[in-house]
Amino acid sequence: MSVVDVFYAPRGFAFDDFDTHDVSLPGGDTVTLRFPRLDAGMVHTLADSVRQHRDATLARYSTDRIVDVIARAAELWTNPQYPERRLAERLIPAITGYDASMVRLELKRYMRMFRRRELLRFVDDELDCPQMLDEYRPNRSGGYTRLYGPELSFHVFSSNVPGIPVWSMTMSLLVKSAVLGKSSFDEPLMPVLFARSLGSVDPDMADALAIMPWHGGTTDLEDAAIGEADAVIAYGSSHTTEAIRPRVRAGKPFLSYGAKIGFSLIGRESLRTDLYTDTVHRMAVDVATYDQQSCLAPQTMFVERGGAVPPAQVAELLACELSSQQRKYPCSTPSEEESMAIQRLRSTAQMKALLLGAESMAGAADGASDNPFVIQSRSGTDWTVLYYPSVGMADSLSTPLNRTVNIVAVDHVEDALPSLRPYAQWLQTCGVALGPNRLFDVAQRVGSAGIDRICPLGEMNRAKSGWHHDGGFNLLDLVHVVDIERNTDMYCDGFDMDVE
Repeated sequence: MSVVDVFYAPRGFAFDDFDTHDVSLPGGDTVTLRFPRLDAGMVHTLADSVRQHRDATLARYSTDRIVDVIARAAELWTNPQYPERRLAERLIPAITGYDASMVRLELKRYMRMFRRRELLRFVDDELDCPQMLDEYRPNRSGGYTRLYGPELSFHVFSSNVPGIPVWSMTMSLLVKSAVLGKSSFDEPLMPVLFARSLGSVDPDMADALAIMPWHGGTTDLEDAAIGEADAVIAYGSSHTTEAIRPRVRAGKPFLSYGAKIGFSLIGRESLRTDLYTDTVHRMAVDVATYDQQSCLAPQTMFVERGGAVPPAQVAELLACELSSQQRKYPCSTPSEEESMAIQRLRSTAQMKALLLGAESMAGAADGASDNPFVIQSRSGTDWTVLYYPSVGMADSLSTPLNRTVNIVAVDHVEDALPSLRPYAQWLQTCGVALGPNRLFDVAQRVGSAGIDRICPLGEMNRAKSGWHHDGGFNLLDLVHVVDIERNTDMYCDGFDMDVE
């Protein structure tokens, strides 16, 4: 039995007491996860330690140097034999229940977002002058501007998608903030492994990081961390993020990333005879990746009539493709509560299909009708496709996730947009399969409906570097701006005895 530490602290920081949690691996092996027992005093001490290390190193680094360190750490993950990557690929599937092949593929893709060229693109996209994080630089008004990040940021990491903590940690490091991270017991490993990678590249900078798991709702620990931090960043369910919000004092930056809903718009041009197979495959990839647990994943897909394949047949083809995905990347086992929610949704949709089917058959002379239906996995709740012939028939655009998706037929994809308004605060990503002559017009309307990211079908779970998470700024929302106003420098020149 091997022991793996699922915490990270600055060098020299010692813990006296530990708890453990055993994880069973395929083949019968067991790994013991070890983590320290914490109290509020230790949280205060950790916060003080990382803040001091930040002042000594990170605060003095140039932005370019920080980018270089993060990029070098991420580059280590491009080597399949890198020990931390191998450990992640071995343990994360066992901890989370996600398919091992899916984890291996998605982590490999995800970590490449943090290579130098991607980080530079991201920083330059968000900041007109990244050097303002290092010193006062001329601004357009004729004065000078400097950007200051928080000395310490407290992060509440979620467990639904492995790797997301890496993004959050990177955002704080880029604005020269020390990081105190609370990881989840449902996936405590990835932020620790990335911290180790940073430590192998630049141990001084990595000393500005502390990652600790503890149970959510442990208010004495959370209050200690919130009180110490200059900014709070929380991921998780809406319940989790809203429980934290009142405890963050006014004026302190609080960025929350709660539950979201994604959807897709499938145009008739993507359902041509030479394209529909690829389109349906991409739909299935978006649904199957991490079992829709990502806030980027689609829960409802609007399919336009008029293509070579009608929407009802698209639903049937999607069911076949999800069955193939299940054989290739088996779905994780949902909780009892999640399974019950899926079964209830299936039953409700099937009852509606029976009632509407009886009514339409009674009123149709030729017996032809377009009725709702449900296609589901043969065993358990591995996947579910619910088809609705019109927008009004779907009770909700959200689903219980775990590869449960609505397919809604529309005459035009624009017909779907009014149904999105009640969900505006929860909307996140829109995957599109549309012709170029329609993209920007539809994007204009989708943006006004509340969506904040539009991407190709099949790439909904793979946000690119530079995206604006939940429609906000990842760096600018963390910094405060100090301006030296125009003519201040010339006024100060007057106190130079040598100035004429």
